[in-house]
Amino acid sequence: MATEVHTTRLSEKLADLSRRAKAAEDAFDAARMENKQKLDARIDQARTSVEQLKQRIQTEAGSATEQTKAQWQELQTRLAKRVDKMKADFDSRKQQFASDRAIVRADFAEDEATAAIADASGAIEYARYAVLSAAAARLDADSATPRTATRQDVDTISPR
Repeated sequence: MATEVHTTRLSEKLADLSRRAKAAEDAFDAARMENKQKLDARIDQARTSVEQLKQRIQTEAGSATEQTKAQWQELQTRLAKRVDKMKADFDSRKQQFASDRAIVRADFAEDEATAAIADASGAIEYARYAVLSAAAARLDADSATPRTATRQDVDTISPR
């Protein structure tokens, strides 16, 4: 009878494990299609779920034998190390992402500055050309034979 109860509990735990694995697979598939905010929310939700599972297992372990308690403690230590590593990895990726974004923003700003400098350089060259053309036009006007300009002369020089 005890074996049957134990087997049933194991079967339920395996079924629960199977459901959790499927949920993790579904979460991964969904995460590939989500934006950063939704993904961060999923990660926070997963962390909360891990903490809740940890609390539930600790409660269930209270009635176990000494050997089982020692094994549980060892497993709990390994799990805690893994969770801590996952948190550290996530934080590292988050910092790397922020760093990468800052680099992209800096590159974009530098490209904008380069384009603005090129525009300014072009404007300066155009201004130099316009000033020289104006000076040449003034020299031509000053060296021309003096006569009174007619309306036709003005229209020819500067069409409307």
